[in-house]
Amino acid sequence: MAMSKHIRIALSFARSTRDQLNCFAILVIACLKNNPRFPNLPVSIADLSALQTTYQAALTAATIGGPKDTAAFHEARAAMVLALRQIVSHIQSLGLTNESDVMSSGFDVVTPDNRQKPLTLPVLNRLDNSVSGQLAVALRAVPNAKAYHAQYGTGTGPWLDLGIFPNTKDILIPDLTPGMIYSVRVRAVGGSTKYSGWSTAISLMST
Repeated sequence: MAMSKHIRIALSFARSTRDQLNCFAILVIACLKNNPRFPNLPVSIADLSALQTTYQAALTAATIGGPKDTAAFHEARAAMVLALRQIVSHIQSLGLTNESDVMSSGFDVVTPDNRQKPLTLPVLNRLDNSVSGQLAVALRAVPNAKAYHAQYGTGTGPWLDLGIFPNTKDILIPDLTPGMIYSVRVRAVGGSTKYSGWSTAISLMST
């Protein structure tokens, strides 16, 4: 199966809303960082992260600022979209033949019928508290998921973002208070709805 005929990367991110583009950039950074399939990116992870940081700051400033802030936001958005397009062109040129390999970059794949299926709910297998002050999260992989978004909390406060992880490995919650019980939930990233629903939360005491 040739890349040029059958696997194309969607460019719909360029039409995303302000917040959607920011979230998408964060996802791509998480998926490309330390990804062995893409070692020689035309835009480094450090540079892409800097563009995302600038974009996020400009977005916030434009929300409450004036024309100058709006102009700066549009410049930051254009720079972000250009960098993402450059990465897309590079990935397209690699001739990858598996959709899963391409999707591991965080980008969407254009399917032959232009439809994507919603993702199933992740299933948390267990939490591991064998290391003091942290919990390791074990979950079952979701077919066609590009990444996983994890949150945790104590049950008495709001859910706290742990971040986006490109796979089910090495999802750790650090700097926890020994003796405190923590709950964890995870959702998959990708599919036609961009996110699956949240998994059933499970809890364990930090040692």
